[in-house]
Amino acid sequence: MRIGWFTTLSSGVLSLILHIVIGALLIISFDFTPKPKTQTRKDVNVVEAVAVDKKQVELELARIKKLEEDKHKKEKKRLDDLEKKAKDLENKRKAEEEKLADTKKKKIAEEKKRKEEQARVTKLEKEKNELEKKRKLEEKKIKAAEEKAEKLKAEEEARKKREEEAKKAEEEIKRKEAEAARLKADEEQKKKDAAEKKRLEDELAADLAAEEAAEQASRDQALISSIASRIKRSIESKFNKVGLAAGLECVLHVRLIPGGEVIDVSIAKSSGNDIFDRRAVNATQKASPLPVPDDVATFERLKLREINLTFKPAN
Repeated sequence: MRIGWFTTLSSGVLSLILHIVIGALLIISFDFTPKPKTQTRKDVNVVEAVAVDKKQVELELARIKKLEEDKHKKEKKRLDDLEKKAKDLENKRKAEEEKLADTKKKKIAEEKKRKEEQARVTKLEKEKNELEKKRKLEEKKIKAAEEKAEKLKAEEEARKKREEEAKKAEEEIKRKEAEAARLKADEEQKKKDAAEKKRLEDELAADLAAEEAAEQASRDQALISSIASRIKRSIESKFNKVGLAAGLECVLHVRLIPGGEVIDVSIAKSSGNDIFDRRAVNATQKASPLPVPDDVATFERLKLREINLTFKPAN
């Protein structure tokens, strides 16, 4: 309330000062307006007037005009300065009003903040009292709960004692049952171990047989390569190379019986030269019996009854 009164009074004083200054400026402006000078009419001789130096008149008129212009410029500058001062005073007044308004707003905000703080303190005090009531009530509940817990504890101990006795009896029964189950499991495990042992022995025997078969296959492959080389040399020894181009080859399909006797020979893949192919067939027939193992079992195992043989005689 005090700030509002002070603001109103300050605004009124500044407004009054501004009006006084503007009025003074107007009065001074009117006072300084140049008044036309009354010239005393004199009777001048016409001849003398004509005789006045025209140049002197022009100079005097120029001087008077300059004086008037200087006076107007000074007066205009003075008025401009006064107007600027008036504006500065007005701006200062407005700034002061804004400052007072800001002060009023700050005062209102501070008052609002104070009231809010007071309300917060009051709320906290109320909450504190409520918490105190809750704490006392909680203490009563805790005490009652402790008394009840003591009673329940005694009852629980008695119940646990009964349960422990029943548990011991039950555990004894379970122990006997577990012992019987263990004996049974041991017997079953022995059977499983025996079965596993037999399975491992069978796997070992199968692995050994497979290993032996692999070794036998490797030996057979080496033996077949050796037999093929001997057969090629035997056929080549009967082959007539006269008049044939070098580098020719063909694939012979040969049917044998144990002992190496050739019962049939044909061209499985031609060399492209009929003479070469015919001579290769003839040479195979002439080379019969071909060098194969005498053992019939070996002959059959190596599957030598029908063979494909690539024939390419050396130069």
